[in-house]
Amino acid sequence: MAQDHHHASPDAARAHLRQLMRLERQDIWAVVAFSVGAGLISQTTPVAVQSLVNTIAFGMLLQPLVVLVLILLGCLALNNILIGFQIYVVEMMQRRIFVRLVGDIAGRLRKASLEAFDQGNAPELVNRFFDVITVQKSGANLLLDGLAYGLQALIGMLLLAFYHPILLAFDMVLILSVLFIFFIIGRHGIQTAIGESRSKYAVAAWLEDLARNTTLVKWANGQGFVEATTDRLARNYLDAAGRHFNIVMRQQIGILILHTLANTALLGLGGWMVIERQLTLGQLIAAELIVSAMLAGLSRLGKSLMSYYELMAGMDKLGHLLDLPVESHRGETRPTPSGPATLSIRQLDYHYAREHAPPSGIAESSLRLDGRHRVALIGPSGSGRGTLLELVMGLRQPSSGTVLFDGYDLRDLRLDVARESMAIVKGHEIIEGTVLENIRLGRSEISIETIRDALAGLKLTEVIMALPDGLNTPLNYLGMPLPPEQVRRLMLARAIVGQPRLLLIHEALDFLDTAISDAVIAWVLRPDAPWTVIVATQHSDVIGHCDRVWRMEHGHIVEQGRVATRQRDPSDSDST
Repeated sequence: MAQDHHHASPDAARAHLRQLMRLERQDIWAVVAFSVGAGLISQTTPVAVQSLVNTIAFGMLLQPLVVLVLILLGCLALNNILIGFQIYVVEMMQRRIFVRLVGDIAGRLRKASLEAFDQGNAPELVNRFFDVITVQKSGANLLLDGLAYGLQALIGMLLLAFYHPILLAFDMVLILSVLFIFFIIGRHGIQTAIGESRSKYAVAAWLEDLARNTTLVKWANGQGFVEATTDRLARNYLDAAGRHFNIVMRQQIGILILHTLANTALLGLGGWMVIERQLTLGQLIAAELIVSAMLAGLSRLGKSLMSYYELMAGMDKLGHLLDLPVESHRGETRPTPSGPATLSIRQLDYHYAREHAPPSGIAESSLRLDGRHRVALIGPSGSGRGTLLELVMGLRQPSSGTVLFDGYDLRDLRLDVARESMAIVKGHEIIEGTVLENIRLGRSEISIETIRDALAGLKLTEVIMALPDGLNTPLNYLGMPLPPEQVRRLMLARAIVGQPRLLLIHEALDFLDTAISDAVIAWVLRPDAPWTVIVATQHSDVIGHCDRVWRMEHGHIVEQGRVATRQRDPSDSDST
């Protein structure tokens, strides 16, 4: 189950929100302007009521009434037009935020260093992208409703202050009460909202584990284990949700109490002021309408508070993706030499930064590889063969030492440009798309003839032709309908069609179908191939087609030699 290693402070969520707001600042200011205009115009209703009451008190005439009604109609129509503009601008903002975050997160995932995923489950981490919807909807609610209610209350308070100094004091008490409810009672609201969200994602990660390990959970004791873990995670969520709800509920109670006391106090205070002739009856009615609208807005701000907490929790989740450490793509570009690449490793050292794990990696390794060499990299499990290939590819940065690619320090080169001359085949990497899309991988310059040559060399031509739609047959993330062995050959084809000058293979040649393994190995490792090859393997046939062998133990290259002068150690493991 994935662990959450992201920082727990809400400061990072606020920082990401501020950055997002800076990018959308023009439209945010437009929404604020529309809200201010709508808020000012909305006060025409109590002012119109005040004028109507005063007109009636001094004698009713039809013409002032008609003029008053027409003015009010025009103001309310303009108010609704401004609200319509707000809705349109906010909708455009939501779309831009979605596209902006999709592009940013996709770019970060592409550039993320492998160290970012050493302690977590990358697919489970990407689930946090769904909080983009939360950010969209919560942000829209705050801009449309929260901002409108807040400005309505503020403008109403300013209008009250012009009626009488006592009402100005009433405003100040009201403002202090609102600040107390929002910032004192709710001072831990963001933390508890983030805690609730994280416990929810822990449940989602557990459900993904169940879906991924469908056989394991059917063991004899699987039911009890599943029930106990599910119960524990559900209880954790309920505890976190309860802590957050307690804060939200206290704030809601505070708002409701304020609503009751403020309405009652204004009625009594206003009545006394009318009796003392410090307010007219029309002003009292207008003040009551203003305060009622203000407090109704404050009551609705309770829902806006929940939207704010959801927004901050969503930004925290997106922060897991937006804060991924990325590779540096700064550096020099150089003309690409022709022919197979040369490689030199000098005092290379690398250590994993894993929690609760012993130090591991590569230690003080040095070697040199001239063009067109074919090297078998052998060693027991955990010896560091896979890590060495990743360091050569620039997927990890060494703790010390250097990797020289064609005589250039890899750290001084732009990695994306250098990798145009490299390819690595490791693990299981298939996208949900057609066979052709999996081979080309967006490289439209690769011709069908090049693809057919690679498929022929890897003995995949007949396999692909037998598929329902040939190269256009869709594959799922497992590579089906192709079996795993053919998927490995397809990954080799993907690497080879790019015409790499350095080809790195991690055990992809070890488990081929016996009927075609000799031919495929001979073709990939042929002496006249246009690439230099390092292949991590334990297969004797693969070793036999190489001209060099490096043996690794505990991160050290302990032996180098020619294949003809070295016998394979039977104690070598079959995995890295």
